Amino acid sequence: MPQPHRTNEHDLVLPSGFDDIVRVIDRYVVDRRAGIPPRRQSARHRLPALLLTREPAADTTAEGTTAAGLAAADTVRGEPDPALSALVHVYHHRLVRLSTGETGHLASLAPHALVDEELLACDHPGEDAEGQDGPHVRLLDRVARQLRVTMPDGSGTLRLTEFDACLSVLRAAIAAGDVTDERRALRDRIYDKYAWKFGFASEVGALGDELGARHWSAITKLVTTPLAWLWRWSYGVRIDRGARFRWVGGMLDEPGRSFLNAAMSLRDAHLRSRAQGRADQGAPADAGAPAASARSAASAVSARDEAVVRQVLLTALIHDLARAARPPVWSVRRPRRRWPFVLLLPTVGGDDSPSRKLLNSFSAVSEDVGTCPLLVLGAATADLPPYAVGLPRPGIPSQGSRHSTHGTTAQAVTSLLAAGASGQPVEAVRAVPLSRVPDNGTSAERPVVQRTVRSRERRASDWLRPAVAAVAVLAVVAAGLFQAVRAGETHSRAETRAVPRAADTWCPRVGTGERVGITDGSDTCELAHGLYASELRALEARLGRQNADVDRTRPYRTLVFFAPLSVGSTSRRTVPTGFQMLRGALLAQKEVNDLNLKSQMPIRLLVANAGEYFTFGSHGGLNTKNHTGVDVARMIVDRIHRDHIAGVIGLTQSRPESLQAAIELDAQGVTVLGTGVSGQPMVEGDSPVSYFQLSAPDARVARIMASFARRSPRLAALTKIAPGHTAPAAVLVFDPHDTYFSADLKKRFTDAYGSAGPVYPVPYGESGNDSQTPSVAAGICALIRRTDGFVLYAGRSSVMYDLFYYLQSDKQCRTHQGRVAVLAESAAPNLVLHPELMAREYGSLSLFYNQFSLPDAKGPFVTNFRNSYEVSSDSDAAAGYDAVKVFFQVMNEISVTDPQFTPSAVVTFLQSTGVTDFVGESGIMTFGKGHKYPVNKEVDIREITEDGTRITDLTCGAVAAKAAPVTRWGPSGNFLCPEDD
Repeated sequence: MPQPHRTNEHDLVLPSGFDDIVRVIDRYVVDRRAGIPPRRQSARHRLPALLLTREPAADTTAEGTTAAGLAAADTVRGEPDPALSALVHVYHHRLVRLSTGETGHLASLAPHALVDEELLACDHPGEDAEGQDGPHVRLLDRVARQLRVTMPDGSGTLRLTEFDACLSVLRAAIAAGDVTDERRALRDRIYDKYAWKFGFASEVGALGDELGARHWSAITKLVTTPLAWLWRWSYGVRIDRGARFRWVGGMLDEPGRSFLNAAMSLRDAHLRSRAQGRADQGAPADAGAPAASARSAASAVSARDEAVVRQVLLTALIHDLARAARPPVWSVRRPRRRWPFVLLLPTVGGDDSPSRKLLNSFSAVSEDVGTCPLLVLGAATADLPPYAVGLPRPGIPSQGSRHSTHGTTAQAVTSLLAAGASGQPVEAVRAVPLSRVPDNGTSAERPVVQRTVRSRERRASDWLRPAVAAVAVLAVVAAGLFQAVRAGETHSRAETRAVPRAADTWCPRVGTGERVGITDGSDTCELAHGLYASELRALEARLGRQNADVDRTRPYRTLVFFAPLSVGSTSRRTVPTGFQMLRGALLAQKEVNDLNLKSQMPIRLLVANAGEYFTFGSHGGLNTKNHTGVDVARMIVDRIHRDHIAGVIGLTQSRPESLQAAIELDAQGVTVLGTGVSGQPMVEGDSPVSYFQLSAPDARVARIMASFARRSPRLAALTKIAPGHTAPAAVLVFDPHDTYFSADLKKRFTDAYGSAGPVYPVPYGESGNDSQTPSVAAGICALIRRTDGFVLYAGRSSVMYDLFYYLQSDKQCRTHQGRVAVLAESAAPNLVLHPELMAREYGSLSLFYNQFSLPDAKGPFVTNFRNSYEVSSDSDAAAGYDAVKVFFQVMNEISVTDPQFTPSAVVTFLQSTGVTDFVGESGIMTFGKGHKYPVNKEVDIREITEDGTRITDLTCGAVAAKAAPVTRWGPSGNFLCPEDD
């Protein structure tokens, strides 16, 4: 491998603190999973790319008028500096050392590759196949070659199956013809170059010649030629239809599963980009404006094609490296391959820099490949890439702290690499600003001569793993033979155990530790798990008692309460909102079954747990997060006839996964009645015909919240009107990745708020890195301090506690004149049930929250609910209660004419007849017959006051206590309520 020009390290002045950062990087070069206990190691992990920058000058300040500007101030990105290139070269020299053996060769300590743009620019290939590659393909080919050559001694050979196959496609010299011929030519090239050949026919033939048999060769050809053809055909099928290369079609937007079709599209894109590159080189400089415009458009297409080719090759390389970094458990090389593959980019320059383009591709694909054992270290020598995220802003050091600024930088790098190694989501590229202060001279040589990276040497104990694996295989085979001898006895015993346990069939345990599935409260399925297991366990016991009272020898129907009812073993998320709804549903079941009507349908209730985030509630389609075989919606479908299921209630969350579950149930004609669901996509677009909900959608909620924010005297007392506007500024906290709820509500509130007041969006996700929450809270408080506005919380209730904790702890929020107003669409359940917590724990905040009903505090529902569960009721409990009552009313009407009705009869009834003026605890509701949700559904906005009590500031819609819908709100009723179209 050609060595780049070596900088004299002894003459190089290093920045202060660089030695600390090098030690951090060394640790993860030795072991990419450093510091992660084996039992907590995730199979999917990704290390962020580290881009060295220079600290901004002392007189440089950053001011911004938007949330994005303030977010930039919360992190330090630094500035580019061409001198940083030498630091990457310094680290490159740490990865090799002179062997201590007799050979005295240069030994690699970790597989690595250095992108030398000077060598790439001096490369002038001929017109052979590789000469047509283009610089972007040659660069990645050089990287792959260096990674192969620098594999440490004793760690085996690096095989890049996917990368070589994609590279072979680009270099294939195929004559233009019909599609079938081109596909066959591509297949044959890959087979001839990389496949293990079925090639013993020649050896057998030679043996026949030695034996002297005249017809021997003809016989062997007759036998082996069909076998060789069959092997070639099966290899082509595996290449074309196998799962390994399906991702290529996805990246190229190529429909179908065929890799060869996608490979043809990839090759076409490559040929177009190379043809345009040659055309640009030969284009006359004095071409007219039309020609220049056309060439510019063609160049844009060529740049896109080149980027696609680069991303495909890089993705294939990362896939191969992920497999190489984790050999099979029985491999002797598994304990030796703990290092990552190191990619060094000394010159990450402007947009046209090859290293910059490669880093662009890494940023685009690394988040989608799952496991990425590639550690990228680069130096920003020109403009910083926009996607490079700075390190978190260091907090104020405590009194007596000895950590300097560069020590804080090393700690931040440690946190980032540890998060990536543990499988937490991290940004693809992080800017690491280095100090402008030079080193004091005592440690300038340390990165070169001290603490060299030490790769793991070969040990005799490495053979223990394959030996144990071989013994285990022999033991399994012996046990199988032993069992075969006693087949008669074991078969008779198996007959008595033929029925699987319910826990294995209907509530399997998943990777998060949760049990998801279905229970009736009396089987062996216990869905309780995580922080709030005791609450769900008590509800399951009540469920079992109430279902035991249903006479199943007479006609009855079953409803399924389907929602996320648990959290993972390591999750600290708040109590699921479904608990209150399930309590309401259980109370309604007991009340309707205790009735003595002339004609009524007894109700049995099942509880189905979809797992945290509804991950396991569905499979495929809109659900892209469930990679297991568990599908709770499918379980419900499988029990329709066995349990006489008439419908499903709950869901409780607006997510693609919950909508996919409704779609799966719709395919079997099962009605789903959503409670607590407000995302607009749930009732539009892909929403199935059998889906309805009792709550108002975001379109109505957003208009009411905007009206409240513009006109509420209570909110106005805590805010100030923004200059040039008529309403206070809104700091809108939302999750940009939560498109079914949070991002949808953010867009609709912004549209409804209009020009009344400025809106400052602040991203805050439920699945993001927890370490980012303090910086998010700091940005929000800075905006509140500057604008005297309010916080519009459009995030999930499960992560409200995290944000409130850091808002309460932030100096700017604590010292703000007056409490900080927070208007939330979805508040944390415990804050609603226990409002005194706001005054006790979050005294700097004043919470206004939305809910869909106000149950009568002195009515029988509230009284019975408190007596049954010893907790207060809320709108969620009323929604679960009303859902059962609605089904009870509908089923009673259907059973008069059709006692043996099926689930599809409920769908037909709601579509044709609908529910009119149903008086429930969550309001008067009319829906169905063209309406998926109640028209002018009641919406209330309540406030938790400074002394921890609740008051109602707004009520709009069809309220149970009034004959006509409420159309005005405010102290004197002088504000109009938004109404549905």
